[in-house]
Amino acid sequence: MTKAGLVGKIIAEGRLKLQSPLLLGSGREEAGNDIDIQVLKGKDGIPFLPGTSLAGVLRTFLERESPGASEILFGSSEAGGEGSCQSSLVFHDIPLENAALMARDGVSIDAVTGTAMKGHKFDYEAVERGAEGNFCMVATLRRAHLGEDGNLLPDLQAAIDDLLRKIAAGFQVGAHTTNGFGQVKVEKLEKKVYDFRDKTTVAAWLLPEEMSSSVAKESIHGGEAPYLADDFVVEAEFSLKHALIVRDYNQEETIEKQDGKMTISAASLKEKGNYVIPGSSWKGVLRHQAEYILERLGKPGNLVDRMMGPSPQEMKAHPEKKWKGRLMVKESVIRMECVAAKPQARVRIDRFTGGTIDSALFASKPLWGKDTEAAVKLSFIVEKAADHEAGLALCLLKDLWLGKTAVGGEKSIGRGVLQGRKALLHYRGKTYRFADGETADEETVCDLNHFVEALADWQEKEAEA
Repeated sequence: MTKAGLVGKIIAEGRLKLQSPLLLGSGREEAGNDIDIQVLKGKDGIPFLPGTSLAGVLRTFLERESPGASEILFGSSEAGGEGSCQSSLVFHDIPLENAALMARDGVSIDAVTGTAMKGHKFDYEAVERGAEGNFCMVATLRRAHLGEDGNLLPDLQAAIDDLLRKIAAGFQVGAHTTNGFGQVKVEKLEKKVYDFRDKTTVAAWLLPEEMSSSVAKESIHGGEAPYLADDFVVEAEFSLKHALIVRDYNQEETIEKQDGKMTISAASLKEKGNYVIPGSSWKGVLRHQAEYILERLGKPGNLVDRMMGPSPQEMKAHPEKKWKGRLMVKESVIRMECVAAKPQARVRIDRFTGGTIDSALFASKPLWGKDTEAAVKLSFIVEKAADHEAGLALCLLKDLWLGKTAVGGEKSIGRGVLQGRKALLHYRGKTYRFADGETADEETVCDLNHFVEALADWQEKEAEA
């Protein structure tokens, strides 16, 4: 039998569920629709997750973990070359059940003024978190995949196990993943191994319902998402120091008052019954503050572009130069029991007279913290972080922790100021913990100071390398 001879199959099946909104653009615009980017749908109108998207993102993961095994499992990147091979994996398309669509507003923020840039507003459609569908991955095993002992090559077996644990633990797919979109997780993942050298297993493959007892089965538990050693991971919790509002431009509310009705012109963004802070809001805040920090330190601003991708101004000036940022931010779901949404009437003031402007009464409905408990969790990762990039991420966390950086809208009247409560940092095999009111241990202080000092010592020639 040749090396291409078929010796078995591995099937992994489970239930894929969206942990955050999913954006997979269809690449076309529908007539009469105001949405700039629309969700990919099948001919039946149901949104689906293409197998090609799953294969692409999982290949990228495995290339970082095991490049050699990635080539064998996913095939050669260049077809027709010497030693090239086809992919051993097939990912099925996943129609999404209970898929509710939502519309989000996007806007680019000017790095200098911190305000919205003219002509940079866009709308996009996404699938709300909670939608789910059946996941199926099929691996075809050939004689070339076996060692002299007849078992799978150890590196290949380890790569398959790593891939399945990643699928069970969760990964990101689709667009806007650096802004927290596309978090998916496959629950109840089960692996079935068919060894075609065994006749009963061949029969089980041909007659799966009658012969399933002869197939080796294993449940895959991913646990927490694995952190790669060179990723700098931040998981921090905050309480609201004052009030917070992340405006939902598609929502308007009218409430009854004793003297009539009041229209709420600005309400907080809500999804699936929970208030949220989108990853794009976090990303904008972190980018603006990072640029400010580097400017104060006299460091080149291209470090921000290298970490977070090109700025809107850079993309407009050089549309051919695009790359994916390495700072990934998750969308935050606010703990409902820790906040209360209360309307607040406001008036506009004439700058010359100091009096109110007639017919300029308006109202917003921000969120107010009920107590000092953590209401907001921020999670972000700097992939393949160098020490000076870890130092910049620490400075960003510190400014949020101390209330020097605000998130959301209406910052000019004190909205969006947070108070740090506790945080976990993961980097190069170490985990650092600290909390408000507690003294960090000496090793934590020493290591974190080292990262900040690395940022202070960082030179421009490193940015050009």
